[in-house]
Amino acid sequence: MVWLTKQNNCWRGRLQCWQWLSGYRLVFNNQSLDGVRVFTYSQWQPKFDHRSLQRPMVLNEFFPPDSLQLEVSASKSLSAEVEIVAGDCITHLAEFRMIPVNQAEMVKRTTMELDRAMSNSPGLISASFHRSLDGTRMFNYGQWESKEAFEAILKQPGFNPDKPYWEGLARNEFHLYKVVYVETAG
Repeated sequence: MVWLTKQNNCWRGRLQCWQWLSGYRLVFNNQSLDGVRVFTYSQWQPKFDHRSLQRPMVLNEFFPPDSLQLEVSASKSLSAEVEIVAGDCITHLAEFRMIPVNQAEMVKRTTMELDRAMSNSPGLISASFHRSLDGTRMFNYGQWESKEAFEAILKQPGFNPDKPYWEGLARNEFHLYKVVYVETAG
């Protein structure tokens, strides 16, 4: 189970410590390169009840956090498993919004495109696609060696914004981030 919370520039000094909650695996915060956006990605045991989490109170009256339950639908990495660490890598978070009847086809297409991206994109370290449990969204969490490596994939057929593989199924918005904090269960 994955829990994603998007927030607006309010992460500094506001992190919750979830390591004592049953079912907690890890959490990491990502800050956009432009300094405007933040998202928190946390992983939980499969039967975790998200309603036990306290809702973030920071700026709720102005920018309520957008929180979603997700599950990984496809994931590939150059190493044996996806490893998230704070540092110099660039993180690409793409959000695909769709009507629920399109999600199954999006899962199929993203799985096919993931194989192609990993074999044809120097600088792509790992990529994971997550589907929302309500059927309305998918997210791609990708790690890249550099911003330039990410920008190169936008010139490839199917990944080019002018004729993307998701055309007719979803709308897409993406931003680039850096991982600024990682906490794993003890």
